Amino acid sequence: MKRSFLVLLAASLPLVGLSASAMRIDGVAAYVNTHVITVSDVLKSSRDLQEQVAKGRVGEKLNVAFLDAVNQIIARKLIVDDYDNQKEIRIPDSIVEERVDGVINDMFDGSRAKLLAALSKEGMSESLWRQQLQEKIVVNAMRNLRAESKVSISPLAVRKRYDDEQDRYITQPKVKLSMIVIAKGDSPEEEAAKRAKVDVVLAAVKDGSDFAELAREDSEDSRAAVGGSRGWMEREMLRADLADIAFSIAVGSVSDAVDIGKQFCIIKVEDRVESATISFDKVQSGIERELRNAEARELYDVWIARLRKNAYIKIVDESPF
Repeated sequence: MKRSFLVLLAASLPLVGLSASAMRIDGVAAYVNTHVITVSDVLKSSRDLQEQVAKGRVGEKLNVAFLDAVNQIIARKLIVDDYDNQKEIRIPDSIVEERVDGVINDMFDGSRAKLLAALSKEGMSESLWRQQLQEKIVVNAMRNLRAESKVSISPLAVRKRYDDEQDRYITQPKVKLSMIVIAKGDSPEEEAAKRAKVDVVLAAVKDGSDFAELAREDSEDSRAAVGGSRGWMEREMLRADLADIAFSIAVGSVSDAVDIGKQFCIIKVEDRVESATISFDKVQSGIERELRNAEARELYDVWIARLRKNAYIKIVDESPF
């Protein structure tokens, strides 16, 4: 079963590790206007919380996760109430039916019987699942009405973000490398022999032998089969001593043998690109999306805060673990 369906089901993991003395699974977690949120509702709503509980974890981190899950459910219930009290939009029953049919067709091969079997396995009735599905549709529609549709980002704001945060839009210098790596061995005699082998390989490279072919024949690491290719690498992906070499020698050239502890290596710089500023045109849509998401989140938070202010809310226990 796909994870997206598990989200729709709000399925819970077995609540092992949660003792009866710690908290009541069937107890009330919060009241929101006329809604009653049970502890079980909270546990089913948060996969992270379920996993922590199932592992028998207790303490402040678990309490924080629990309270966060409670507040998310409170927000959803407040949004549902706001929907019931407003006259701007109405979601026809046909939309819910279309969504139900979509789930059945996409995830259960068009079989309602398979859906019912999955719901039964999760201990959920079809009516409750439909109610949760409808609530999700309502929440998404209201969030669009109250927040996302009200977002307005000007081209000047997008450009200002680009100009103010230039460091974010500069690419890091990169080098395309190949390496021949030869282990030193476990004894002074082996190390001397391997050093001699490195010298022979390096001389062959300097004389014009194909680096990739030598790597396939002589390199002693996992990249030998691909001619020692490491692909493109940024400076921080390399040891400091190797990075200094890779970013200093000319493209197409080969380094002397480098001692890197238990191995010797020979580096070939295949190509290199310097840092550069990404043009505004290439990042404009991403910046606009980022600004839109941030403003939508602010509008959402203000909206939920207003709903909370005018609602009856009681959280029974903010630290149940």
